[in-house]
Amino acid sequence: MKLLTRLRARYRRMNYRPMNRRERGVAMLVVLTWLALMISVISEFTYGTTVDAAQAANARDEIRAHYLARSAVNLGRLLVKIQQRFVDPAMGQAKQLLQQAFGGTSSNSPNSAAGAAGAGAGGMGALAFSLRVTDYAGPLMGFFSGSKEEVSSLGSLVGIDTAGIKGLGLKSGSFDAEITSEDGKIDVSCGSGVTPTRSRQLTVYRLLTGLMQSRRFDRLFSEADTTGQFTTRSEVARAIIDWADADDQMFSPEGASASEDYKYDARADRYRAHDNSYDSIEELKMVRGVSDAFMEAFAPHLTVYSSDPECRVNLGAISNKNGGDCTPLLMGIVRAAATPDPTKPPTDPSVLDDSRLYPIASVACDRGSTAGFDSLQSITSLMKNPQTAVLPDDPRYKIFQGMQPITINDGELAKLAKVESPRVYRIVATGVSGRVKKKITAIIDTKRQLENPLTLNPAAEKAAGVLQYWREE
Repeated sequence: MKLLTRLRARYRRMNYRPMNRRERGVAMLVVLTWLALMISVISEFTYGTTVDAAQAANARDEIRAHYLARSAVNLGRLLVKIQQRFVDPAMGQAKQLLQQAFGGTSSNSPNSAAGAAGAGAGGMGALAFSLRVTDYAGPLMGFFSGSKEEVSSLGSLVGIDTAGIKGLGLKSGSFDAEITSEDGKIDVSCGSGVTPTRSRQLTVYRLLTGLMQSRRFDRLFSEADTTGQFTTRSEVARAIIDWADADDQMFSPEGASASEDYKYDARADRYRAHDNSYDSIEELKMVRGVSDAFMEAFAPHLTVYSSDPECRVNLGAISNKNGGDCTPLLMGIVRAAATPDPTKPPTDPSVLDDSRLYPIASVACDRGSTAGFDSLQSITSLMKNPQTAVLPDDPRYKIFQGMQPITINDGELAKLAKVESPRVYRIVATGVSGRVKKKITAIIDTKRQLENPLTLNPAAEKAAGVLQYWREE
């Protein structure tokens, strides 16, 4: 046993070798390498999980915002239907009662001109007023899209206790809508298509040139465009009409014949004229002479969604609300009415003076936005007697009292404009959920025939208004 113990001790002494410096810390290096690897794997896993969660949340918010915007469109169509089914008839009955009480006549009767003149003599807003539910779409939708506290505060403003009403308010997200009328604009697509009508094109030409006539727009037609070309007001109006008609003849108010030569195919980005009705108002940018500045100045007063077969502008739908201003449009209509033959000077040259026409048109625009017009004769009476637009205690009363009248022919104005309830509406709806915002623009025609029903209940779809345009952003 002692020998075996000695041999083992000697073997241990012979095989023992102390570690050198290079071999020291290997275990520590292995541990650090393993930790670094695990940290990178965990970081990658955490980052991937965060990205996946964000993508899922964005997808959820995308769907939620989309349907919130669609809910706003549906509520907007409901408000339009309420306006036409209940509000407009009530306003018509109230107007007749007021006319009878004040000894006026209905604007639809043969003596409507005399009645309107009497209304003007007694104050421009005496016999006409209007209530547009669509102008209050934002506050009304707040009952459905706001929080419980917002809904409660809105209810308290109108004296309604919303605590026991179900279906009001949202737990998350919001939606809103802006509703405007397309009738109170110049329809540049009227008279276009495969078989254009010259009389309608002439109406559009008169309205366009009247709209562009103000001296405030001189700079738009005195500078060269991006291609280095200069265009006049008349040339732009002709180009807008020629883009949408199918023939190859240039429109001319004089009736002269010439070929269209706008050289769209000679540009760097070559294309050809549409030669058919406009698809959207943005298509105007393709027309020669139409620049971004032109669109900024005139696009709010133009539309491509025809509602009147004679291309007339519905003055019962004009408004300066929602950030708009109908004064330039009203000035253009007055100038067009005073120029029955666009190749000759206006019958009353004073309509070309902005300093005279603008103040009256601005007051008439405010009048049309708040109280509405009872007839076209309301406008002609206002032009003849500007002081009737304001009350005697108004500082502008003395200014208008000393202003020379502007004469407009009732028949010429009736060729360009009308006064009735709006028919075509634009609904711009937005839905917000989280960081996602969706926007839907819809154009509905409340009197158009339904050609391609999208539901199994065409009657209900038509009752809500036929969709002419739908765009999601």
